[in-house]
Amino acid sequence: VFSTLSDPFLRVAFVTGTAALALTALLLLLTVALRIGLKRREKHALEFTALWRPVLMNALVDPTACALPVLRSRDWLNFLKLWNYLQESLRGEATDSLNQVAKRLHGDEQARGLLRRGNRAERLLAILTLGNLRDRESWDDLLASAASRDNIASLNAARALIQIDPMAGVEHLMPLVLARQDWDIARLARMLGDARAAFGLLLSRTIVSLKAHQLLRALQLVEALRLQLPPATLLFLLHRRHQPPAVLAAALRVANGAAVLATVREHLAHADWRVRAQAVHALSRFGEPADLTLLTARLGDAEWWVRYAAAQALASMVTENEVREPVSPYEKAALIL
Repeated sequence: VFSTLSDPFLRVAFVTGTAALALTALLLLLTVALRIGLKRREKHALEFTALWRPVLMNALVDPTACALPVLRSRDWLNFLKLWNYLQESLRGEATDSLNQVAKRLHGDEQARGLLRRGNRAERLLAILTLGNLRDRESWDDLLASAASRDNIASLNAARALIQIDPMAGVEHLMPLVLARQDWDIARLARMLGDARAAFGLLLSRTIVSLKAHQLLRALQLVEALRLQLPPATLLFLLHRRHQPPAVLAAALRVANGAAVLATVREHLAHADWRVRAQAVHALSRFGEPADLTLLTARLGDAEWWVRYAAAQALASMVTENEVREPVSPYEKAALIL
């Protein structure tokens, strides 16, 4: 063997194989160690939950009188996870009781420290905690997080700001809401649910001064939140010169009321089919019997989607008195066509 290993190439192969075996054994040992550590942490988390969950549930009755176990440093993350889980599951006075418990334990200070110095997962947990605590001292740090490039952290920070102060939160976040395309409209609508009135009031005052790309996003939020824009604002948007077709279509989707009916009728002849289609949909919502003639004319539109929308609108507007016997909406459309 030793004579064989005198060959330099075989010696290199032998050393390489030995090193590979050693590294494989080391990786195996590390995997086992990590697995054991994970099991221990999971067991400790279960034991922690079994101890603290009843305590927090009892605190919902009287948060000032309940006895709190000692909370060790290594258990803070487990506590905040459990506390936030209960916060997101409860409503009303119960959340205030949980806030009192967290403040007795100085959880607000702990969360502020995690937000400034923790890793990404810890910062996300801290943002969620500070929002549920309605912690005003963390306002500036949360504003900075809302402006960060991290999509998840920024959205949760925006939610926390609104939880702390809906009106001030909406005022500070409005530019970000209108500019950040990575903030999903549906998630924004859920986030702004608690500040729906504040957002609607602020938007009504500023929407006429927005640029086209901001205006489109604002109207999408109006639709998602089911807000009602004043008739004067809608008329301004629908009559605005050189208004992009996408913005006109978005404005027609949220249009309602007799005050804008004449303007909606004018857009039935718009050059862009998207605008014509939304004008048809608008008439189906709040049009008058006299509009049946206009909608019937749209059945000959050059664009298939406009013809389809017109057929649907006519089917929904035809009343039972206008046919000899009750029929289904599909049969109404067939009669019209």
